[in-house]
Amino acid sequence: MAKYVRRRRKTRRLSLFGFSVVFLAFSLFSLLLCSLFVNTTNTNLTIKIQKMQEEIASIENENKSINIEIQSLENKERVYVIAEASNMNLDQSNIISVSGE
Repeated sequence: MAKYVRRRRKTRRLSLFGFSVVFLAFSLFSLLLCSLFVNTTNTNLTIKIQKMQEEIASIENENKSINIEIQSLENKERVYVIAEASNMNLDQSNIISVSGE
Protein backbone atom coordinates (compact mmCIF):
# COMPACT_ATOMS: atom_id res chain seq x y z
CA MET A 1 0.00 0.00 0.00
CA ALA A 2 1.22 3.40 -0.93
CA LYS A 3 1.83 5.93 1.68
CA TYR A 4 -0.79 8.68 1.68
CA VAL A 5 0.81 12.08 1.94
CA ARG A 6 -1.30 14.97 2.99
CA ARG A 7 -0.63 18.05 1.04
CA ARG A 8 -1.08 21.37 2.58
CA ARG A 9 -3.03 23.82 0.58
CA LYS A 10 -1.21 26.97 -0.08
CA THR A 11 -3.09 29.99 1.07
CA ARG A 12 -2.91 32.74 -1.42
CA ARG A 13 -1.94 36.02 -0.01
CA LEU A 14 -2.55 39.20 -1.84
CA SER A 15 0.77 40.70 -2.62
CA LEU A 16 1.43 44.42 -2.55
CA PHE A 17 1.24 44.55 -6.34
CA GLY A 18 -2.07 42.66 -6.39
CA PHE A 19 -3.46 44.93 -3.69
CA SER A 20 -2.35 47.97 -5.68
CA VAL A 21 -4.08 46.69 -8.83
CA VAL A 22 -7.32 45.99 -6.96
CA PHE A 23 -7.19 49.40 -5.27
CA LEU A 24 -6.54 51.12 -8.59
CA ALA A 25 -9.47 49.33 -10.23
CA PHE A 26 -11.75 50.25 -7.33
CA SER A 27 -10.57 53.88 -7.47
CA LEU A 28 -11.21 54.12 -11.21
CA PHE A 29 -14.67 52.61 -10.81
CA SER A 30 -15.45 55.07 -8.00
CA LEU A 31 -14.19 57.97 -10.12
CA LEU A 32 -16.42 56.89 -12.99
CA LEU A 33 -19.49 56.67 -10.76
CA CYS A 34 -18.80 60.03 -9.10
CA SER A 35 -18.23 61.83 -12.39
CA LEU A 36 -21.44 60.32 -13.78
CA PHE A 37 -23.37 61.46 -10.70
CA VAL A 38 -21.92 64.98 -10.85
CA ASN A 39 -22.62 65.25 -14.58
CA THR A 40 -26.24 64.12 -14.11
CA THR A 41 -26.76 66.52 -11.23
CA ASN A 42 -25.25 69.37 -13.22
CA THR A 43 -27.56 68.66 -16.15
CA ASN A 44 -30.62 68.55 -13.90
CA LEU A 45 -29.66 71.84 -12.26
CA THR A 46 -29.11 73.48 -15.64
CA ILE A 47 -32.58 72.38 -16.76
CA LYS A 48 -34.11 73.78 -13.56
CA ILE A 49 -32.28 77.09 -14.05
CA GLN A 50 -33.58 77.39 -17.62
CA LYS A 51 -37.15 76.70 -16.48
CA MET A 52 -36.87 79.31 -13.73
CA GLN A 53 -35.47 81.88 -16.18
CA GLU A 54 -38.36 81.21 -18.57
CA GLU A 55 -40.83 81.61 -15.71
CA ILE A 56 -39.17 84.87 -14.62
CA ALA A 57 -39.32 86.24 -18.18
CA SER A 58 -43.00 85.31 -18.47
CA ILE A 59 -43.85 86.98 -15.14
CA GLU A 60 -41.89 90.11 -16.12
CA ASN A 61 -43.87 90.34 -19.37
CA GLU A 62 -47.10 89.92 -17.43
CA ASN A 63 -46.04 92.67 -15.00
CA LYS A 64 -45.26 95.02 -17.89
CA SER A 65 -48.66 94.45 -19.46
CA ILE A 66 -50.40 94.96 -16.11
CA ASN A 67 -48.48 98.21 -15.53
CA ILE A 68 -49.54 99.45 -18.96
CA GLU A 69 -53.15 98.56 -18.18
CA ILE A 70 -52.93 100.35 -14.82
CA GLN A 71 -51.54 103.48 -16.49
CA SER A 72 -54.36 103.50 -19.01
CA LEU A 73 -56.98 102.97 -16.29
CA GLU A 74 -55.67 105.75 -14.07
CA ASN A 75 -55.63 108.28 -16.88
CA LYS A 76 -57.46 111.47 -15.78
CA GLU A 77 -59.16 111.93 -19.13
CA ARG A 78 -60.75 108.50 -18.83
CA VAL A 79 -62.08 109.39 -15.36
CA TYR A 80 -63.51 112.67 -16.70
CA VAL A 81 -65.24 110.87 -19.58
CA ILE A 82 -66.81 108.33 -17.22
CA ALA A 83 -67.91 111.12 -14.86
CA GLU A 84 -69.52 113.11 -17.67
CA ALA A 85 -71.28 110.01 -18.95
CA SER A 86 -72.77 109.53 -15.47
CA ASN A 87 -73.98 113.19 -15.39
CA MET A 88 -71.46 114.21 -12.75
CA ASN A 89 -70.00 117.68 -12.78
CA LEU A 90 -66.50 118.79 -11.88
CA ASP A 91 -66.27 121.14 -8.91
CA GLN A 92 -62.67 122.20 -8.24
CA SER A 93 -63.38 122.87 -4.55
CA ASN A 94 -64.31 119.22 -3.97
CA ILE A 95 -61.12 117.77 -5.49
CA ILE A 96 -58.55 116.42 -3.05
CA SER A 97 -55.25 115.25 -4.44
CA VAL A 98 -53.60 112.36 -2.67
CA SER A 99 -50.17 111.28 -3.77
CA GLY A 100 -48.45 108.33 -2.27
CA GLU A 101 -45.80 105.88 -3.18
